[in-house]
Amino acid sequence: MKFPSVSETVFELSSAQGPDHGLHLFRKVPHFRVLVCGGDGTVGWVLDAIDKQNYDSPPPVAILPAGTGNDLARVLSWGGGLGAVERLGGLWSILEQVEHSAVTILDRWKITIEESESKHIQPPRFMNNYLGVGCDAKVALEIHNLREENPEKFYNQFLNKVLYAREGAKFIMDRTFADFPWQIRLEVDGADVEVPEDAEGVLVANISSYMGGVDLWQNEDDENDDNFDSQSMHDKILEVVSISGTWHLGKLQIGLSRAKRLAQGKSMKIHLLAPLPVQVDGEPWSQKPCTLSISHHGQAFMLKRVSEEPLGHAAAIITDVLENAESNRIITASQKRTLLQEMALRLS
Repeated sequence: MKFPSVSETVFELSSAQGPDHGLHLFRKVPHFRVLVCGGDGTVGWVLDAIDKQNYDSPPPVAILPAGTGNDLARVLSWGGGLGAVERLGGLWSILEQVEHSAVTILDRWKITIEESESKHIQPPRFMNNYLGVGCDAKVALEIHNLREENPEKFYNQFLNKVLYAREGAKFIMDRTFADFPWQIRLEVDGADVEVPEDAEGVLVANISSYMGGVDLWQNEDDENDDNFDSQSMHDKILEVVSISGTWHLGKLQIGLSRAKRLAQGKSMKIHLLAPLPVQVDGEPWSQKPCTLSISHHGQAFMLKRVSEEPLGHAAAIITDVLENAESNRIITASQKRTLLQEMALRLS
């Protein structure tokens, strides 16, 4: 078997060449790992491509955080930006940590969009982090349009965040979404969920980081006296919260407020009764009236940077043991996958 050489293991992603080329070259290489250098959108692009390869044992994915929010990188302990690379010892140190990191599981969700008037069903989208409808998606859409018109302004992470803050500030006194609670209808596991009258946006979260590190669900907050369960990125359950405008978003970012918990569930439908901005993992668009249906798509293997805690080292050691067992044909790829999933659940 001829394996790709070292010089062929770095692939630049562009509109001309996506991740499929590199993944196809490695289709017969056992136990390889993928390091995605980019933001949440790039990670989603790679995970979609891995899905299409139909690997018996899909490669786990680590992240070098080169985007703006880097929310998935944050929850996997790779840091919130390129500055974290230096703090973690530089690129060579990162590569070594990727080799010795622990495999964990990430739920992935399918979003189908059925337009209300035409009943046309759009091609499905896939979500790893979160989906937003309303004021937060409006800010993301304004930034997206600005980037399309002036790409030269978006040349580093810090300035990107400044531009996000500036665009968000424009809408602080704007009551564009004052009618929001009457423009959507929310269903969770088949039951209607009331949207608060002060809501100007709804967020569906899969992970515990939003908008560059905001914890919307706040598992460890003692002030949450409701009956909801803790959030997990591999329990096949989503969390829904509401926000009451861009001013509320700003307060969330600096820890002066909390999102309002609305529901948890395995499947969701959001009925848009008016045109509204929507965003999935930071990718926004303007959506006509429709029904957004969210269902569990599958699970991806991700790599979490090992901390100094014993559980982190244990997970990395177990990962190595299972890969060796598969190489020696003691267990099958399917059995290894099942055991890795069980390990991730038990050590989370």
